[in-house]
Amino acid sequence: MDLIELLQSLGRSILDGIRRNKLPAALSLLALIVTTAFALTSDFDERPRYRRFILPEIEKAENQFFEAMRQAEQESHEPWRMLYFLEGHRLAKKALRVIRSERPMTIGGRKAQSELIRYYELVDEELAIIRTEMSNNDSYDYIGEWNRSNMQLLSIRDRWLEWLTAGAR
Repeated sequence: MDLIELLQSLGRSILDGIRRNKLPAALSLLALIVTTAFALTSDFDERPRYRRFILPEIEKAENQFFEAMRQAEQESHEPWRMLYFLEGHRLAKKALRVIRSERPMTIGGRKAQSELIRYYELVDEELAIIRTEMSNNDSYDYIGEWNRSNMQLLSIRDRWLEWLTAGAR
């Protein structure tokens, strides 16, 4: 028996099964068509699920990062300021790992999440550049440079926030 005969035999067996079980086969086909139509035409909004299950972890990581950077900015003693800044860089990397570990289901969610990932990738890169400059120049205003860089980068993060808050209106 070669492959063509096997396929013909399977095809005849399937057709015979359908002929003997017309009602179950028809109902199965109808259920397949209806569920496919619903799946393809439904406008699923995952933001409530995202806010409930994914956002708390992201917010926790982000709050830790922003708090470390705020402490670095407010600290008056230089060694502590630098430690807070270095801790902020470590926490930015941690936030990036947390955000990458979450997977939204819809195209809009994935697109918004990729903007947040892009923000933290650029933050990590910018902080690495600032740290390099800090090691080369003792009088470098690294906090001022971070604030200038972050002001430019926040527009990327804002795209994620727009998607997140759009369904809450």
